[in-house]
Amino acid sequence: MPGPAGPGGRGTKRALMESKLNILLLDEDPARLTGIEERLDRLGYRFRSNASPLMPIEQMEALSPDLAILGPGVGLDAGIRCLHKLKIIELEMPVLIICENEASSDLMNLFPFDGIHLVPPDADEDALREIIGGALAYRQECRARTDFPVIIGQSAGLRDIRKKVRMVSPKDITVLVTGESGTGKELVARAIHYHSPRCKGPLVKINCGALPDELLESEVFGFQKGAFTGAHKNKPGRLEMADEGTLFIDEIGDLSLSLQVKFLQVLEDKSFSRLGGTRDTWVDTRVVAATHADLGRKVRDGLFRRDLYYRLHVVHIEVPPLRRRKEDIPLLVHYFMNKYCFEYRKENLDVPEGVMGLLQAYDWPGNVRELENVIRRAIVIRDWNAIFKEMELGERIAGQPAGSFSGAKTPLLIWGDEKINKFFREKDFSLRMISKAYVSEVEKTAILKTLKETNWNRKRAAELLQVSYKTLLNRILEFDLKP
Repeated sequence: MPGPAGPGGRGTKRALMESKLNILLLDEDPARLTGIEERLDRLGYRFRSNASPLMPIEQMEALSPDLAILGPGVGLDAGIRCLHKLKIIELEMPVLIICENEASSDLMNLFPFDGIHLVPPDADEDALREIIGGALAYRQECRARTDFPVIIGQSAGLRDIRKKVRMVSPKDITVLVTGESGTGKELVARAIHYHSPRCKGPLVKINCGALPDELLESEVFGFQKGAFTGAHKNKPGRLEMADEGTLFIDEIGDLSLSLQVKFLQVLEDKSFSRLGGTRDTWVDTRVVAATHADLGRKVRDGLFRRDLYYRLHVVHIEVPPLRRRKEDIPLLVHYFMNKYCFEYRKENLDVPEGVMGLLQAYDWPGNVRELENVIRRAIVIRDWNAIFKEMELGERIAGQPAGSFSGAKTPLLIWGDEKINKFFREKDFSLRMISKAYVSEVEKTAILKTLKETNWNRKRAAELLQVSYKTLLNRILEFDLKP
């Protein structure tokens, strides 16, 4: 174990480098950081204290932290907002959370990034040095990668996806990612690559729906000189570019039957022939495929090869649409808000309760991509009323059929057409007015309807509403709901 880098012992080169770190200590109650300050001081670390986790992102960036420590006084909501800001400033920045209460462990469980480390409140100096060293090693490893993926969400579906990503990434197997357009299938593919042993190799993407067959074949498999008019020299395809890395095949359901045969050969024996070529080429490439189509139906309709389907379907990850994980919307909104306010150098835009209520009530047919674009427009326009009128949000929410808010995994949100439309017909209205009048009523109605449909099976109702059992019990008490 190397000695400390402070006056009491010079230690190794690594310890000397660590002593020059700029550590940022954050807590809503700075007095609770006294113990950790004393230990950091004895270890010879430089640190800045008395910083609020709610400070603007610009101030946080100006402090140039290499590592951040969240104290035990940081609440769950403030912690999530603070972590988003830190990860926007530098995605690889390691963050230590002093775990003294339930909120600290909840923050660790809910926050979707890697590089977050729990620190026991009684950790001694040796343990603290080891934790900081491991966190910095993680930072150095991540900095060697580019475009590191971030999967935002605390819903059961997103937690399951992160679990599967961690499970399949180290194993060199084919993965099929399915989901509607805009749900984040490519993000999952990138996460698999960057958490795998192939992370230092290339991640190469090809979209099967973006090119006609004749161009797609040459783009994926490459071509030999003279294969066609204009082929003046050999050209490697995307498969060869992805050697020792990962090939992400997007919209594989659009692949023609003739090209499906060639892809099947790649999956079976890692070989293929270039367009116009006579020799097989072998590649060491992992394949992650994605589609919004129902491949099972395509197989039944004779539009997709059954053998290729089974080769792709070794591990299946389904990314749920945003309407089935509405509890993730606040996290996504705050993440995109911090990200683009920082990117556009704009002041943070407030998201009132009424705004969040409407965002959670909307069905989001374009999924996360649509929500991201709405937040970007809101940051530029800085007028939620204008954004919602542009989207015709009131009419679109009220006009959705009841079935669009129900189903085996869909939150049951019921909005009264006449009430919502009345607000949007009024010239003088505010989002706060809408929120106070109807958000609680909508939530109460949805919970009561779900409980009735499940014969007051609270566990099943919580699953349908995609909330925790504890949250549902609290709402039942709050609204005084009875069978």
